Amino acid sequence: MATAFRSTTRGCRAELDQHERRLLSRLCGDVVTILEGRTEDVSEDADDAAPASGAADAPADAYPDAGMDDSVFAHFSAELAGLDGDDSLAAPEDPVLRRLLPDASTDDEEAGRFRRLSESSLRAAKIADLRAARMLLESSPVHVTDEQAPLLGRALNDVRLTLSARIGIEDEADAEAVQRRAVRDDGGDQETFMAEVYTFVTWLQETLFSAMLEAMPDDGAPDAAADDVEDADTDTDTDADDAEGGAADGRRA
Repeated sequence: MATAFRSTTRGCRAELDQHERRLLSRLCGDVVTILEGRTEDVSEDADDAAPASGAADAPADAYPDAGMDDSVFAHFSAELAGLDGDDSLAAPEDPVLRRLLPDASTDDEEAGRFRRLSESSLRAAKIADLRAARMLLESSPVHVTDEQAPLLGRALNDVRLTLSARIGIEDEADAEAVQRRAVRDDGGDQETFMAEVYTFVTWLQETLFSAMLEAMPDDGAPDAAADDVEDADTDTDTDADDAEGGAADGRRA
């Protein structure tokens, strides 16, 4: 049975059974697959919209002083294509991706332009965190250093956001319903299992963040780990935060 993360002199540590670690690793892998699918979709759209000719198609001798090979220059030119303020990237239709990759503005046009510039790096960072988390989950007990703890927290947060979107948590009432279903003794159906998994991931993430905060310097000096905790806590829309916070409260109760 899982034990909460606790702060140690070497980082944060939690006891997780093998099946719990395998479940978390599989969930991380599922989120990676979702994000990679978005990457493929965006790449295909970009290829379809690419101009027939331009800087990316120019011969190598057209840039004698470039100092880079053709593939690198082509990639660089493609990244810069359309950044004149008129190009934008449409938000994903999948509710999971919309929660993992939220709009940066309530203005659709501005959000699309910002997404065009930033979504690729955000996807890459999330995939890197999730893959690193899978490696950390191979050990027993799970031990993370002060540097590794934030990335595991971010990965758990993305798993939690994915689950919350899949089971339809939109407000506090939804969260309370999920919590009631998770603690019932008549489990066995898919909805109850998903509720239990969501509640478990939320609880584990909260214990990790609590352990990270416990390890902060007593003098209140700024700490990078604290910034990462705050970033992960705010990496979702307001309604989802309120709903998921309700489920977390129920777990602690």
